[in-house]
Amino acid sequence: MNFKENRKILVLLVFLILLFMSLIFYLSYFTIFLSADIKDHPANRRDFLEEAAIKRGTILDRNGDVLAYSDGEQYKYERHYTYPIIYSHVVGYSNKVTGKAGIESKYNKYLLGEEGSQTLKSLKSFFNKKLDPKAGDNVVLTTHTGLQQRSRDLLDKSGESGAIVTMNPKTGEILSLVSYPDFNSQTVDKDQAAIVEQNKAAFYNRATQSLFPPGSTFKIVTAAGILENDINQNYKDTGEEASGGHPIRNSGQKVYGEVDLNEAFTFSVNTYFANKAMALGKDKFGEMSEKFMFNKKFDFDLSMNPSKFEYKNWDKQAVASAGIGQGDVLATPLQMCMVASTIANGGNMMKPYIVSSVVSNDGTSVLTHEPEVLSNVMNEQNANLIKDMMVNVVNKGSGKSARIRRAQVAGKTGTAQKSSQSAANDAWFVGFAPADDPQICVAVVIQNVEDYGGKVAAPIAANIIDYALRNME
Repeated sequence: MNFKENRKILVLLVFLILLFMSLIFYLSYFTIFLSADIKDHPANRRDFLEEAAIKRGTILDRNGDVLAYSDGEQYKYERHYTYPIIYSHVVGYSNKVTGKAGIESKYNKYLLGEEGSQTLKSLKSFFNKKLDPKAGDNVVLTTHTGLQQRSRDLLDKSGESGAIVTMNPKTGEILSLVSYPDFNSQTVDKDQAAIVEQNKAAFYNRATQSLFPPGSTFKIVTAAGILENDINQNYKDTGEEASGGHPIRNSGQKVYGEVDLNEAFTFSVNTYFANKAMALGKDKFGEMSEKFMFNKKFDFDLSMNPSKFEYKNWDKQAVASAGIGQGDVLATPLQMCMVASTIANGGNMMKPYIVSSVVSNDGTSVLTHEPEVLSNVMNEQNANLIKDMMVNVVNKGSGKSARIRRAQVAGKTGTAQKSSQSAANDAWFVGFAPADDPQICVAVVIQNVEDYGGKVAAPIAANIIDYALRNME
């Protein structure tokens, strides 16, 4: 055999080795990096076959009220929703046609019993006859179904798109979370085409995903910046504040004269907060906003978008507009509920959560969520000063419609103009009660209305707070 033949054999051998190596590298890459994505891909039918063999876990509210459950025979299990409309954006759905959403999606592996070792579960079931290895875990929510129903009813009555979020400011537990318009989780596959055709974004969770200009509710953040940075609190209002661009004016063209922070907050003096925002400066203002978790992501049990305060390249006009919650400031209702909860909780923002625990089908604890401080926003003394000002808003200012007999409410109204060419506003109210020992915090936003937050959102908040204090332990 001559040299040329040996060379050809060597080249062929190297080529074959490279082919085998490529195959090994590809299979390794596929196994390590891509297998999970392909397994979870909606087009992968193998998952449906695997899921059909498992009785999906139950979803319950804080009082043990069943929200979603499965029945039937193996491979023919049916999913049922006890409250298919009011919980459509929270519980979501698990459907062969439309896929999964809400808690059904986020906690899918728990509901299928796939978290943890299957071998260990099978071994446990051998010794513990109560544990069914072919049944998923149960998910317990922090929500109160009565409050969820009341929130949804009030949004439906308003006739406008919007969202309501309530939470316990001391723990971060979400007590209700409603987005409107909504849909029916039980018939989502049949209704999907019609919902899409209506084009009202009924599938979109406005409470956690929609970003709105927060209007004057954001003055809570501006006030915190003023107090925490020792900005001079005195101001002479002439009815207009020049800001390097379009002048900022007060609602109704009012002129207040000499005012301090307390008066300006109580009567929502736009010129004051625009002026003090510029005095604060974009960097310190940005730092304060980020302490309130603007521009930041954090883990939550539902899909959410971070609220925005993108201040790095702002000019004076942008800073002044941000001081009154307009311009480039955008927030979710969940975010603004967290802002109000921070004041209610003495300056500490608790991490919100809507799943309290996961329990296996034999009653064993799988996962438990405990209250956790998300951000140390401000000192307690300054938080209490803002709380007192929020009480004044409800007693003397634009938040009078939020008053209830049962307790003192602290709050802030907001009316965010959609655009200079439109008369439509986003009407806001955020607040909590009782002011001296807060048990519930609420954020309400109603879209595309011509009236103010004090007229539209505040009465809804009062109704919710009163219901909660009467019906929740």
